[in-house]
Amino acid sequence: MFFGFTEEEKMVQRSVREMLSEQATTEAARAFMASPTIPKRIQDLLAKQGLLGIMDPNAADKEAKGILHALLIAREAGRALLTYPLLENMVGLYALKTCKQHGQLIEDVESGKKCLSVAWSNADAQARKEEDAFILNGTLRQVPFAADADAVIACVRVSGMGLTPDDEETVIVIDPKRDGAAIRNCRSMDETYPLYEVTLTNYSFDTKAIVKGLGMGVGHQLMTKLKQLGTLLLASEMVGCAERALYETVEYTKQRKQFGTEIARFQALKHMAAEMYLKVESAKASVEYAAWAMESDDDEADLAVSIAKSYASDAATRVTSDAIQMHGGIGFTWENDMHLFFKRARRSASLLGDAYFHREQIARYALD
Repeated sequence: MFFGFTEEEKMVQRSVREMLSEQATTEAARAFMASPTIPKRIQDLLAKQGLLGIMDPNAADKEAKGILHALLIAREAGRALLTYPLLENMVGLYALKTCKQHGQLIEDVESGKKCLSVAWSNADAQARKEEDAFILNGTLRQVPFAADADAVIACVRVSGMGLTPDDEETVIVIDPKRDGAAIRNCRSMDETYPLYEVTLTNYSFDTKAIVKGLGMGVGHQLMTKLKQLGTLLLASEMVGCAERALYETVEYTKQRKQFGTEIARFQALKHMAAEMYLKVESAKASVEYAAWAMESDDDEADLAVSIAKSYASDAATRVTSDAIQMHGGIGFTWENDMHLFFKRARRSASLLGDAYFHREQIARYALD
C-alpha cells in the first residue's frame, strides 16, 4: 500500500507555500498583533484558491474526502503563522456540508464573502424550546477570531431532545454580531491567533440554524467528528510551525560566529539540532499516519489522532523552545521572530486537548 502523497497533493502544498511566503510573512503577523483584524486579502486569496471547502463529507470515494489535502494546507498555515482561522473555516464547512439547508452560507464562506469560526468548548450553553424558537443561554469558549467571524459553529445542549446530556447536544450556527451575543477577548499567549469567549443571553434561533439534526445523539456525533478533524489539523499546524523554527535556527547558526567560527560547528548545538530534527520528522510521520487513518476510515483513527496530537504538542513546544535557546540572547528579544513560533506552538498544544489529555486517551484505548 502506498503511504506517500500524490503529485496533486504535493502541488497543492507547493502552491500554498509560495502564496503564504509572499502574503503571510512574519511582518504581516506583527501587523495583525498591532491591529487584530483579519486581512481581507488573505481571505480572498484562500477563497480563490479553493482551499476553504477542500474537505467533503459526502465524497463517494474515500480518497476524495480532502483530508490529506487539508493536512498539507494546515502545515503550511502553521509554517507561515497565518493570522486567519483557516482550520475553523475548513472544519466548519465540513460540518455545514453534512446537511442541505446551509447552501447559501457555504457559498458565501467558500467565495470569501463570510468567515467562519468554531466554538471548540461549551462551558454551560444550553437551550430550551419556546413555541417555534429556541432560547439559548450560557458561555462558549475557545472561539478563534470571534470578533471577525460572521458565523460560529457551536455544539449546545437542547433540553428534552435526548435521554442523556450527550444525546441533547445539537450543532447550530450562531451569529456573534446579533443581539444576545457578547464576545470577550481572552488575551491568550498567542496574539497572532486570538481566542474569544462568547456569552449568550436569551439568544434565539430556529430550526434553520441547526446543522444535520436536532438532538438524539446526532449533534454529539457530529461535534466529535469535527473535534477529531480539528485535532488532526492542529497537530499538522504545529509540525509546520516547528519545522520552520528549526530550519531558520539552523540557518542562523551558520551565520552567527563565536570565537572566530560559526556556532553551527559546535558539537553541543549539532546535538540539539539533531534532536530537534528527529522530533519534527517523528511528529510529521505520526500526523501523516493519522490523516491516512481518518481518510480511509480505519478503526484506529481515534488512537492515531491522539498519538499525533500528543507527540506533536510535545515536539513543537520543545523545538520552538530550543530554537530560542540556540539563538542566544537575541532569541529572547521582541524583535526576533522565534517567540512568535513558540507562542503559536504553546497555544496549539493546549487547544483541543493537551499532550496529557491525549496520552490518557491512548492509555484508555490500550486498556480497553
